[in-house]
Amino acid sequence: MSSPTSPPRTRRQPRMPIEVRREQVLDAALRLILRHGYPAATMEAIAREAQLAKPRVYTAYPGRGPLLLALLEREQQRAITDLAEAMPAFTDDTNFDTTLLAAATSLLNAVTAHPGPWQLLILPANDAPPEVQQHAQGRRQFALQQLRALLEWGRHHRPGLAELDLELLARTLLAVGEDAVRLILTQPDQFTAQRYNNYLRDLLKMWSPRTI
Repeated sequence: MSSPTSPPRTRRQPRMPIEVRREQVLDAALRLILRHGYPAATMEAIAREAQLAKPRVYTAYPGRGPLLLALLEREQQRAITDLAEAMPAFTDDTNFDTTLLAAATSLLNAVTAHPGPWQLLILPANDAPPEVQQHAQGRRQFALQQLRALLEWGRHHRPGLAELDLELLARTLLAVGEDAVRLILTQPDQFTAQRYNNYLRDLLKMWSPRTI
């Protein structure tokens, strides 16, 4: 029988496949980082958060560096998947304004529904490891490629678009999009996906060619 001063025993979880265990460890690390920042995500703290014996965490990942790198790669892939799924198919009979509106709405709804990857990549803290900036840059490059493809297709479907510098326009849209994601993550009550949807719809209407 344990003494009254003995610390309570942590209930250890049963053995499970290593891939499942790794996901469990990464989920625990993500929760710690989002709550307290990167310094809080030590191997010992992750073990406590996941309710695992520390050796099991080391079995999943040999150290903090490989663990954080795996987390960043997973969350970046989730963000890239959101970006890819948000972009509708480009066809000759598709309206450019409708396509842009649908892409923006789908992406911002995905950010609202699954904020974790975007918090990690859009809001890197000052205490974040260098790998965070590298992965954020990878996500930005993918988003830029998607926007360039949309604008290149749109130059044949939107009057006046072909006259613009599409490289600068893509970068402008990316900056606006990143700011929208940042505000939705940090001030969700004031800035919502629906608010941006309404704003973009009104903006596109204002820029539509006027018939006399």
